[in-house]
Amino acid sequence: MTENNSIYNRIKNAMLADGTLPEDFVLREAPEQGLAFADGAMDGTIRYHMGPTQNPDISGLTLVLEMASQERFKDSANALITHFQNGGVMLPVMDALQDWVYDHTEKLSPEALGRFARTLLVQSEDAESIKFAITVLEILDQEPTQELKDILLDLAMSEELTLFCLFMLANFEDGNDLIFSLARKLRGWGKIHAVSMLRAETPEIAQWLLKDGWKNEIMPEYSAMVAIKRGKLLDNLMQDNVSRDMYSLAGELMGAALTDSPVQGLSGYKKTGELLAVYLDLAEKYAEKLEDYSNLFDIRDFVQKSQLENKDVLLKRFTELLEGNSCRSCVEQAMDMGEGFYLGKALGLDYAARAMNTLRREWDTKYDMIDLLLPEKQYADEIISLFEAELPLDEMATGPANEMGNDEKFRDYGILSYVVQGLQMVPGKGERLICAGLYSPVIGTRNIALNTIDKWRQADYQLTSSMTETLERLKKHEVHGPTRKRLEKF
Repeated sequence: MTENNSIYNRIKNAMLADGTLPEDFVLREAPEQGLAFADGAMDGTIRYHMGPTQNPDISGLTLVLEMASQERFKDSANALITHFQNGGVMLPVMDALQDWVYDHTEKLSPEALGRFARTLLVQSEDAESIKFAITVLEILDQEPTQELKDILLDLAMSEELTLFCLFMLANFEDGNDLIFSLARKLRGWGKIHAVSMLRAETPEIAQWLLKDGWKNEIMPEYSAMVAIKRGKLLDNLMQDNVSRDMYSLAGELMGAALTDSPVQGLSGYKKTGELLAVYLDLAEKYAEKLEDYSNLFDIRDFVQKSQLENKDVLLKRFTELLEGNSCRSCVEQAMDMGEGFYLGKALGLDYAARAMNTLRREWDTKYDMIDLLLPEKQYADEIISLFEAELPLDEMATGPANEMGNDEKFRDYGILSYVVQGLQMVPGKGERLICAGLYSPVIGTRNIALNTIDKWRQADYQLTSSMTETLERLKKHEVHGPTRKRLEKF
C-alpha cells in the first residue's frame, strides 16, 4: 500500500481546473466478462433498491478492526483487499459493522484505528477499503480537521466514493454547504446521493434544486421529488407573474415524477392535486409547443391512474386542453416537420403517412418510427425493404463473436437490433434481417434475433429452411457461453 498508485492520487492527478473529474474517469474498470457497473451504480442500487443486509457475516471485517487496533496495519490492509476481492461490499454491512464497534470498544484502540483509517484514505488502491476507512472514521470520537475535510472533498469527486464521503462530510459544521458544493460538480450517482442529502437552507439552494439538482446522467426520476418538495415547486407556481420558463420547467420536472419507479413519485405527495391544478392554470396561458402538450398528455395519463380527490376535475381540464384546436394544430405542424408522431397517434390524428415519410428520409436516426407503424401492420413490407437496402447486411453478418457493441463502429448493429425486435409483431416478414442478426458478432443482436424467432414460434410460424440453416450454423460456431446454452432450445 503506497501513495503512488493510490485512488486518492489518481483523483488528484486527474482533477480539472474547475475541480471536477473528466467524464471518462472511472474507478471501476469494465470486466472482461459479466455485468459492468458504472462508478457508484452498485452502491446506488443497494441504497435505493436493496437496503442493508440482514444478519450479515462481518467476521472478516471485525478481524481487520482487531488487527489494526494492534497496529498490524499491513496485515489489516491485505485482509481488507482479500475480503473485498472475494465479493465483499461495504455499504450493506456498514451499519452492522458500526454497531459491532460500539459493542466491542474494549477490544479496539481508537487511536490506532484512526491512524490506520486515515492512511487508507490516501494510500489504498481499493475503493471498498476506502469506504471501510470512512465507515470507521465516522464513528471515532475525534476532532474533525481541515486536512480530513479536504481529503474527503477530493475523494468525493469520484462518483464511486461520493456517498461514503457525504456520510462524514455531513457531520462538519458547514456540512450542508459542502454537500451543495459537491452536488454542483457531480454528474452521476454521486450527484443523486448529494441531492438526496442536501437541505434547501437558502433560496439559492432551493432554486438550484428546481432548475438543475434533479438532472443527472443516470435517471432524473431519482431526484425529481426531492426537487419538487425541497425546491418548493408549488410555491413557485403560485407566485404572481410566473414566467414561461418556470412553467416549462415544472412540466419537465413533474414528467420525471409520474411513476413510482425507481423511487416513489407524485403518487405519494400529499400536495399533488393542488400542484396539478395550479400547473393547469399556467398551461391555459402558456401551452403552445409540442413539449407542452406532450407533458400534458403524460400527466393526464398519470391522473387517470391516480386516486386524487380532484381527479375528475383535473381530467376534464386536461382533456379540454388536449382536444382543443391549439393542441391539434401544434401537433399537426410538428408531424409535418417530422416530430410529434407518438402524440399525434394518441390523439387520433392521421400520422402514418408522415411517419413513413420521415422514416424514408431519416432511417438511421428515426428508426423508432417502426414502433408506430409495425403494430398496425402498416408499411411493413416497405419498412423491411428499406432497412434491407440501407444496412450492409452481408458485411454485418461476419459470424458470432463476443462483442458488446458499445462502440460507434457498431452503430448499424444497434439499428439492426431495433428493427429485428420490431419484427416480432409481423411473423414471417424480414427473414433476411433476422438471419443477419443471428450471424452478427454482437452478442445482444444475436439474442434479440433469437427473441424474435421465439415469438414467431409461439405464433405457430413455421421457420423457413434458410432460417433453420442459419440457426444450425450458429450452433456450431457460437462463442458466447450463455447464448450457446440458449441455442439448445432452438
